[in-house]
Amino acid sequence: MVIMKKPANKCAVEMKNITKTFGNGSIIANDDVSFSVYQNEIHAIVGENGAGKSTLMSILFGIYSPDKGEVKINQEVVHFKSAQDASKAGIGMVHQHFKLVQNYTLLENIILGAEITKHGFLDKKTAAEKIQTIAHQYNLPVNLKQKVSESSVGEQQRAEILKLLYREANILIFDEPTAVLSDKEIDGFLKMLLFFKKLGKTIIIITHKLNEVKAIADRATVIRQGKVVDTFDVRKTSIQKLADCMVGKKLSRFINPLSKKDIKLTPVVLNVQNLSLRKLSEPSIWAVKNISFDIRAGEILGIAGIEGNGQSELSLALGGLLKPHNGAINFYSEKDKAPIAIEHSSVKKIYDNGIAHVPEDRHKYGLILDETVAMNIVAPEIDKPAFSHAGFLNFQSIKYYSKMLCAKYDVRGAAGGKSIARSLSGGNQQKLVLGRELSRAHKLIIIAQPTRGLDLGAIQFIHEKIVEDAKKGTAIILISYELDEIFDLATRIMVMDNGKIVYHGSTKNTTRKMIGKYMSHSHGNNQAGGI
Repeated sequence: MVIMKKPANKCAVEMKNITKTFGNGSIIANDDVSFSVYQNEIHAIVGENGAGKSTLMSILFGIYSPDKGEVKINQEVVHFKSAQDASKAGIGMVHQHFKLVQNYTLLENIILGAEITKHGFLDKKTAAEKIQTIAHQYNLPVNLKQKVSESSVGEQQRAEILKLLYREANILIFDEPTAVLSDKEIDGFLKMLLFFKKLGKTIIIITHKLNEVKAIADRATVIRQGKVVDTFDVRKTSIQKLADCMVGKKLSRFINPLSKKDIKLTPVVLNVQNLSLRKLSEPSIWAVKNISFDIRAGEILGIAGIEGNGQSELSLALGGLLKPHNGAINFYSEKDKAPIAIEHSSVKKIYDNGIAHVPEDRHKYGLILDETVAMNIVAPEIDKPAFSHAGFLNFQSIKYYSKMLCAKYDVRGAAGGKSIARSLSGGNQQKLVLGRELSRAHKLIIIAQPTRGLDLGAIQFIHEKIVEDAKKGTAIILISYELDEIFDLATRIMVMDNGKIVYHGSTKNTTRKMIGKYMSHSHGNNQAGGI
C-alpha cells in the first residue's frame, strides 16, 4: 500500500534574514529576521512595543528597503521600491494610523492612486459602482460621499479595507486593526477576517490582543527586540505561553486592590454641572447632553461606553481643548480657594494649576510629531525654571530629564530624546505621552484610551503607575473602550450612551452584564442612579 503524503503548504510570503537599521545603524529595528506565511492562512505577528513588527511589515509593503535580506511573494524574489510596487504584486496594508486625507471623501480616498479614467477624465461613477459591489460582497457598508473628517473610526477603517479590496489585493496586512474599535466592532472585524480567509485571502495581523490571536489565527510569530523568538501553532499554544514569550518573563494580570472596596469620602477635585457639548465631526449634533458628576481625590472614575457616545468630546472639554456650549466645569486646585472655571480658562492655565491630560488622539493633541522626543517631554513646562531661564533653554537639563523619563517608561527608539517623535512606534509614542503626563505635578489627570496599542508588559506597567498615582491622592478620570481595563482599575464606573450618563455605581457593585446592558441601549431609562 502506498501512503500519499499531504502536499506541503505553499508560502505566500517568505522573509529571509531581514535586517533593518535606523539612525546610521544605531537603532536595530529588525535583526536577521526570517519567517514565512502560508497561502490562505491567518498569521499573527506579536511582540512588545518597538519589537520591530511594523517595520517588518513596512518592508513587506515596500515602504522601507531592508539593509539586507530577501523577500519572496508566491515563491518569487521581489524588490519593492515603493508601496505602489507592493500593491501591484497583490499586497495591501491597513496601517495603525490610517493613511486617509481628511478633506477628501471616502470615495476619493479609496481610489487615490488607482483612479479609473474615461476619455482622459476621472470616472468616479464607475469607481463608485465597483466599490459598492465590493462593499456589498464583503458586508462593508460605507457612505462614499462622506468626508473622512466627518467619519467615525469604524467607517475610516472600512474605507481602508475597501481600498485594499478595490486594488484586488490577495495578501492583506493589518497593523493593530482593533486598537480603535469597540467590542462589538472587534467581533465584526474578526468575523470579517475569517470570511476573507474563506474566500482565499492570506492575512497577516499585528496585534497585542492575544485573545484575538487565539480566536482567528492559524500561526503566530513572536518577535522580541528585533529578533524572531519562535513561530507557534496557535491551536496548540496557550495565551499565557504567547504572553510570556513576548516579554521574556512570566506575566500576571494587575488589578487595582481598591477597585472592590468602598472609598472613603475625600475632597471633591472636579465638579461638572449641566455640561453640553457639540459633536466634533458634526457641530449641529449634540455629543454630550446636560451631564453632571463629581470626582474626588484618590478616586479612579472609569467612563465606559461604545465609541462615539460623547466620551471623546468630554475628554477634550475637561482638558480645556473644547469649549462647552453650556454648563460648568469647576476644578478645585487648592483647598479653601475658589475653583478654576475650566470652560473659561486657557490650556496653559489649566496645566499650570495641576491638571494633566492623556488625549485619545495622541497625534492630534498629544505630540508635536516633527519635534524631538526631548522637546515633546518638556513642552508643557518649557517655561519652568528647570528647563529655561530668562527666555533661554537649558538643554542639559532637558536632555537629562528626557533620558530619565524614557528609561523609566521604556520608550524605545528615543535615542536619549534625540529621535523625532514621528519615528517612534505607536506604542512608544503612547508611553511617551503617558510618562510625560504622569510625571508632571498634578491633582487631576484625564486619561483617554491609555493602553491603546500597548503590549501586555507595558499595559501591566502603566496600570500599576495609574494606581500608584491614585494612591497619592490624585483624582483620575479613565476613559476606555476596554471593559477589562475599566473593571481592573476603576473604583467607580459611569456609562455614557447617546451623550448621557445612563449608569453610575461603585465597581464592587457593578457587573460586566450590567455594563453591557447599558452600553447596548437596553437599559430603559436615560440616567440611572443619579449623580
